[in-house]
Amino acid sequence: MLPTALLVTLALTAITVWSASDDIEAELTARAKNALADVGVSGGQVSFSGRDANLTGFPPNKAAQAMDAIQRIDGVRTVEISGDTAPPAGPVTTSGEPPSRPPPSPPPSPTPTSAKPVDKAGFQAEIDRLLAATPITFEPDTTELTADGERGALEIAKLLTDAPRELRFRITGSVATGSDRKLALNRALTVERLLERNGVKRDQAYSTQRRNSEGASGEGRRVDITAEQR
Repeated sequence: MLPTALLVTLALTAITVWSASDDIEAELTARAKNALADVGVSGGQVSFSGRDANLTGFPPNKAAQAMDAIQRIDGVRTVEISGDTAPPAGPVTTSGEPPSRPPPSPPPSPTPTSAKPVDKAGFQAEIDRLLAATPITFEPDTTELTADGERGALEIAKLLTDAPRELRFRITGSVATGSDRKLALNRALTVERLLERNGVKRDQAYSTQRRNSEGASGEGRRVDITAEQR
């Protein structure tokens, strides 16, 4: 038989270990409550066996957040969760590193742009579309382009820069009222020169004029552009 003194020593040691374990569990439980409160998670319970945590009763949409909060507590060794929850069952060993995240999704592929026109019909359709969106218009009784008119002319210049040699483009000037053919022609010349300054070949754009009696609105103070086959 073991001596009485040894039995007493073993008993005291067991009590001390049990008491220390109790203290650790109590301290970790208190830390766990604070950690969950800090991240706004409730609706479940945390219990400890030594330094191992067990989570129960947390709703699935909060389970992962609860596990992450607990495993970040200093002194916690493993975390496992019970019940109908989203995270997989089994212990999670703390490593001091944040949980891994899935790789970012690749950026979406750019939307393919439509091919540039290559023939007379294609260029005319694109010219009509650009002029409908931003007509080339002028200030009243002048050859001065409006801000929108200049922007529209520059868009046309970008289109015509790469036009094939067998095409040319007739620029027709208009006036709002009356028969000022010189003003109509000069408006066409203004656009012709702007196109040439912005890369359109000199012999691919030419000016003409017409009389327009559509009233005093800006509809008459404009130019039109027509694609032609040489």
